[in-house]
Amino acid sequence: MKPSKDAPKINKAPNKAKSADRVRLNKYLSNAGICSRREADENIKMGLVQVNGKVVTEMGYQVGPTDEVKFDGSRIQKIPPVYILLNKPKGFVATAHGNVTKKSVQELVRTASKAILPPIGDMGRPMTGLLLFTNDVELHKKLSQSTSISMVYQVTLEQSVTHEMIEQLKNGQMVFEKHVKINSISHLEGKSKNEIGIEVHSLSPGVLIKLFEAVGLKVIHLDRVTFGGLTKKDLPRGIWRKLSSKEVGFLKMLP
Repeated sequence: MKPSKDAPKINKAPNKAKSADRVRLNKYLSNAGICSRREADENIKMGLVQVNGKVVTEMGYQVGPTDEVKFDGSRIQKIPPVYILLNKPKGFVATAHGNVTKKSVQELVRTASKAILPPIGDMGRPMTGLLLFTNDVELHKKLSQSTSISMVYQVTLEQSVTHEMIEQLKNGQMVFEKHVKINSISHLEGKSKNEIGIEVHSLSPGVLIKLFEAVGLKVIHLDRVTFGGLTKKDLPRGIWRKLSSKEVGFLKMLP
């Protein structure tokens, strides 16, 4: 049977010569926040992507700034990757469903970009400190799944922390069916015995609260002061800033 004249043509031929402003189609989809590059390859194979009105199934196909790209019938608005660091204040919540949550952290970074910027990890209303946002699907996925990102928190507890409790936290406890522990812990200089500083690897505020509860401690306040080498220096509470290219490069090199 001959194909219909109205059927979209499948473009498997090599496209125009490469140039500095052309990018691979899978990267284009990833940069637009549609999906990861690996997922983009599958979507391209399935014929869900069109370039200038033609279905493209070729791996490695490149597109330029004037090309019209559609995914599943909808035109993609090309938005470059955006990387935002926020010093989160109390009262706002960070979740994967932030756009439908009252007092979402997205309200605080709305002016940063037209792109949808999901936060990396959850953070409840009482928690404060550093929170990273990006529409870079690859980096978001990498940092969300990493178990080796260094983080420092300042913690205020309802009661003083004993030496026995410190050892229990260092040795680790079962939280959400996983063994988690604190790498280092110390009392804050000039502060009361119920205020401590801790260093962990890729532990969310929610997990930390449960970890302290496992040794009989109740958290009053939790503040993340560093995230993967990023700090709160010159970043007041409730204020955001864009990451430098050097900072983005460092995050992409994290294991």
